[in-house]
Amino acid sequence: MYSIEAGLILIADGCDMEKGRARIPMMLNTASKVGDIHKYSASSIEKVRIEKGENRPIKITVDMTASAGFFQVEEVLYRKIESSTVKPYIELYAGVIGRDMKRYL
Repeated sequence: MYSIEAGLILIADGCDMEKGRARIPMMLNTASKVGDIHKYSASSIEKVRIEKGENRPIKITVDMTASAGFFQVEEVLYRKIESSTVKPYIELYAGVIGRDMKRYL
């Protein structure tokens, strides 16, 4: 079991996924190949907002430009929240800009 502080750091690390994180790999190689989902999903994350929650203390909202970003949310951020000691205090929403948000927690 992690401390509360360690649980917050784990989630903070998962939130570090805004657009631009995969910019250099996208510039170097534009040809599609197996295993590229990480660079395409990361490049579709427009904004990660952390604010006061409605039902829980912390609300994390991930805005994306394409549905490929759901991979980043589900395989990186959500997994970190699941294993964090502060999971009971987190609301997590994600969605493509202009569409309905999906609530995870």
